[in-house]
Amino acid sequence: MNSFKKMISFLFSGENKGSKKKSGNVSGNEMDKMDISQLIEFTEGKNLSASLSQNLSLIRKIYGNSFGLQIREFRVGPGDNDAAMVFIEGMVDNASLEEKYKTLLVGITNKKEVPTKAQPLFDFIQDKLIACSEVRDVTRVDEMFDQLLSGDTILLLDGVDMALVFGTKGFKTRSIMESESETSIRGSRESFIESLTDNLSLIRRRIKVPQLWVELYRVGSLTRTQVALVYIKGLVGEEILEEFRTRISSIDTDSILESGQLETFIEDNPYTIFPLLLRTERVDRTAAALLEGQAAVLTDGSSFALLAPATFFNMLNAPEDYFEKFPIGSFLRVLRYTAFLMSIFLPSIYVAVINFHPELVPTQLLLRVAATREGIPFPVIVEMALMEATFEVLREAGIRLPAAIGPAISIVGALILGDAAIRAGIVSPPVVIVVALTAIASFAVPNFALGISGRMLRFVFLALGGIFGMFGIQIGAFLLIAHLCSLRSFGIPYMAPAAPMIVRDMKDFLVRIPNWAASTRPRLTGFREPVRQSQRQARRYFKLPFPRKKGGEENGS
Repeated sequence: MNSFKKMISFLFSGENKGSKKKSGNVSGNEMDKMDISQLIEFTEGKNLSASLSQNLSLIRKIYGNSFGLQIREFRVGPGDNDAAMVFIEGMVDNASLEEKYKTLLVGITNKKEVPTKAQPLFDFIQDKLIACSEVRDVTRVDEMFDQLLSGDTILLLDGVDMALVFGTKGFKTRSIMESESETSIRGSRESFIESLTDNLSLIRRRIKVPQLWVELYRVGSLTRTQVALVYIKGLVGEEILEEFRTRISSIDTDSILESGQLETFIEDNPYTIFPLLLRTERVDRTAAALLEGQAAVLTDGSSFALLAPATFFNMLNAPEDYFEKFPIGSFLRVLRYTAFLMSIFLPSIYVAVINFHPELVPTQLLLRVAATREGIPFPVIVEMALMEATFEVLREAGIRLPAAIGPAISIVGALILGDAAIRAGIVSPPVVIVVALTAIASFAVPNFALGISGRMLRFVFLALGGIFGMFGIQIGAFLLIAHLCSLRSFGIPYMAPAAPMIVRDMKDFLVRIPNWAASTRPRLTGFREPVRQSQRQARRYFKLPFPRKKGGEENGS
């Protein structure tokens, strides 16, 4: 027992003298002169050697003097075969690593007929000794480093040109909590985190069928980021899946750190300001999209999932629309659409009416507005642009400031600046009211990316309304609708089911029908299995008969 404790303390102690002596010869002059692309090419396609010393020398040469690399050499088996365990400190679970080490050194002595030769001993350890679901062998150096830098432990055995990978991941991750970007009134409070395996388990908890398939990719020559394509086999179209695979596999970059970077590589039109993939942190929304024939892309290190094909109206819908009664959900949806249009067009309409079309305003109201503008040194378009720009700066500052003071600074700043601007005669009160209404309406947009697009369009339409009046706003709206109708998300029209008009899908457009009546999936994404549930599931009124007394008389008669 004392010898085992010494082994464990040796395992988790710092580098011993022997390893320090070897680490002094980390790299030669030829390695120092290589660029990063040459260093990556040096490891790609290189197979492991049957010599343990050569493999360890190659690992030290590639990894260099970087802190954290731990190499523990020992002897294993009745033949005292030379072996080594390699892991990165801080990336592994110490308890799991200790268990594997104990099994190799102590548990192997309790087994009968343990092979003495290297290759049979390697097979014995893999097949019979280590009882772990995450055990597999690798033969290439780049594959070994992929697993090593992901938190796994590598076992090398002298005389074997393969490495055994133990699943010992143990790095710290953020706990599952409620989404901050998509608050939930009714529904699941769980949101994705930065761990890909945890995110996949959250989806599997909601869709418990073996047809939920996950395809893994490695993207980025330096970051080697894991990207998961999640879909329900037999529900999503194979053409869409093939397009997903082609776009992800063709990405040639050195780093992918967040799903937003991946989104720019796989979206259909990179020059539009509108989001063509729906990004979400909510697990329930992702599961609902998968059940409608969409696919999800999850990136390791990101808490956002990308859902596609997506439509413009998906961006304006909220999960709570389906968790409430259908009249309430329909009312909230119409209110949200109206608020989005207000956030884009309200300032420009005000400027156009005041400058070019005063006949559209009642006389009393027009005289009141003219009185408030008495002494204002700027045109109304300059007033509006100045206040809108000021509010956007305040909103951005409120996001970047610490959470404890951000909302207070933004609210106080808006109140003080608005009141001071009115008192100083720089802007008129109606302009402040319009800007405030526009800001409140923009907060009703549930999708952050679509909200930013609306904020940018607000300034475009403000310029059109200030220069050309209502005619300019109409032309701009026509061009905007034409642009939206030309967009595609993995081949699916962005404005469906409005353009092209799909009558069957109108049940979930501006208003929604009850859940028991939604018997079909969307036509463009769920065409492989259009029927999702049986019809006529509405419950009828049930009348409980009055209880009768023994004499046959009814109660209360």
